[in-house]
Amino acid sequence: MLHRRSFLGGLPLLAAGGPATFRILDKATGRETAARIRLVDAQGAEAVPLGHAESLEEGAREGDVRIQSRRFAYVDGRFTLDPRRLPLKYQVVKGYEYLMAEGELRAQGPFDIPLTRWSELSRKGWQSGDIHIHHIAPKTCRLEMEAEDLNVANILTSDFTLDQDRFEGQASAHSGSRRLIYVTQEFRNDQLGHLCLLNLKRLIEPVKPMRHEHYPLLLDVCDQTRRQGGYVSWAHFPSWPGAEGPLDVALEKVDGLEILSQLDPREFPIYMRNLVPELAANNGLRLWYRYLNCGFRLTATAGTDKMTTFVTAGANRVFARVDGEFTCQAWIDALRAGRTFVTNSPLLKFTVNGREAGTTLSLDSKKHKALEIHARAESQLPYDRLEILVNGETVAEAAPGGSRHRAEIRLTHPLRSSCWVAARASEDPRRYKSRGVDFTKVHSASGTSLSDCYGTRRPEVAFAHSSPVYVLRDGRPIRSWDDADYYVRYLDNTIRWLETQAKFARPADREASIEAFRRGRAVFLQRAQEGGL
Repeated sequence: MLHRRSFLGGLPLLAAGGPATFRILDKATGRETAARIRLVDAQGAEAVPLGHAESLEEGAREGDVRIQSRRFAYVDGRFTLDPRRLPLKYQVVKGYEYLMAEGELRAQGPFDIPLTRWSELSRKGWQSGDIHIHHIAPKTCRLEMEAEDLNVANILTSDFTLDQDRFEGQASAHSGSRRLIYVTQEFRNDQLGHLCLLNLKRLIEPVKPMRHEHYPLLLDVCDQTRRQGGYVSWAHFPSWPGAEGPLDVALEKVDGLEILSQLDPREFPIYMRNLVPELAANNGLRLWYRYLNCGFRLTATAGTDKMTTFVTAGANRVFARVDGEFTCQAWIDALRAGRTFVTNSPLLKFTVNGREAGTTLSLDSKKHKALEIHARAESQLPYDRLEILVNGETVAEAAPGGSRHRAEIRLTHPLRSSCWVAARASEDPRRYKSRGVDFTKVHSASGTSLSDCYGTRRPEVAFAHSSPVYVLRDGRPIRSWDDADYYVRYLDNTIRWLETQAKFARPADREASIEAFRRGRAVFLQRAQEGGL
């Protein structure tokens, strides 16, 4: 017999029975834990917890997410369902260090979904962060961080956002001891490039509108950021190396590059392609490796460039190992020291002679003939190989195996010259490309296994990369004539662009910009000469 109806989430419920309540529990602690859940019935129709909108608003920027046409709901550890929708199959995702849970919810129970943490990176000082998030309130971001097991969220106000009033010059009041939120800034010019400015105490003007002329250069923005203890990372580097990127690197104004953001790093730049020499042979990773081969120290960072609900916070993240107390400043210090790896699923451990990423090893060739390199990768999602790189070239690789796709390499590598060493874990994208997946398409309705579970701006495959260990043999710097000469030619292209296409208010501004780029060119030319010795 149907009694009085109540309406929760727009659905009629039997007053006598009421909604069915379920919990998501951390298996180790027995406590409720936030997570992201997907629910479907036997016919494949999606369901959502009560109180969640049945459909997502097109272009929505906050709330539940739709990833490659798959709907997920954020819950704080407890949720309710209309019992008439049961049974429902579920998938629960909570970041990269918890096992994904799958099963079926029935009216008669069980009513708890246990989640198992299989990795303890954060307890060993490795704190995960997304350095590039937009269009989300700190309060909303806190729930998503909890659900995605993300430790640091940098919400970037910019010329196209409406949240300048949320800037505090310190960690947001919505932060917690293990979830740090900082509203900071992205400074943009659509030709010169985009910068993620972290740890700002005051915003860099002009915040609005975007400066469309090409002077002053971003060099001044970098200097202003550094003077207030901030950190400069070149935004979404693989897709947008920008006109000014090589200049800012040459003059050592940039601390890191967003290697994993917006585009698979093995794809080719999308913007300002006309400035990139030999484009077809120089993807985002190759451009980073060329900088490192010239002796520049550029930490790997990562962010999602999240703007809508088809991207999950922390889908691209950087793990940084923090010494001592976990604070915003300590995390920035870890980035600056280069103690990082970036990932969209695989977790890395990497050392050279027992020392971690960011370390400089100064070795005497009479005493040290070889390097002892160790790398290990584990991942819930499959990848194809773990590699050791020396100056960008693969010197060893291993295939993963087992339930967590574990691969490990222990390598004794001869020390012949100064070099940088890094570890990389990756899935081969070619199998997807052969099926027609377009890795340059924003918000693809179909794509990859990884993007079924984690929402990224464009399709991605499993990928992780450490920052380098730098090895100096007999005090000699890392140098490459070929790579330094490459950036001489890059800057030659940019100087021609400045002379013919760039926009300036005064002739003197054009001349000042060209002169700055000539200084950067001279740095690369000097390093090319040193590399040829």
